Amino acid sequence: MLLSNRYTLELMHENQTYTMTYFDEEYKEDIMLFGTKSGRDTNKMKESKLTPVQTPSGNPAYKEAKLIIECKLSGVTTVSPNDFSTEEERKFIANAEVESGNAHHKYVFGIITNVWVKK
Repeated sequence: MLLSNRYTLELMHENQTYTMTYFDEEYKEDIMLFGTKSGRDTNKMKESKLTPVQTPSGNPAYKEAKLIIECKLSGVTTVSPNDFSTEEERKFIANAEVESGNAHHKYVFGIITNVWVKK
């Protein structure tokens, strides 16, 4: 799930592909940096210890990732609080929208095209 105002979502629409990368705990600080700054405003890679690489298809990934899943974008839809089954979950989504300046959360769907696991 992504916020509708995220640069990442813009890039996903533009390229029609994306990667999901998973890391060991030792990289937590680097990953948290990515969620706090926008790629529109800063070069996060200069502030991170992670090493950027590209998949054979040209998508961004990181050498330190333990798992990389590459996907072709198949759909994006807006999340509604009514999509959730409990009152607690509905309130969480409604509050998150208010806290983000009314940027709506989006569900992103994709077709997995490649998977790499670090050995």
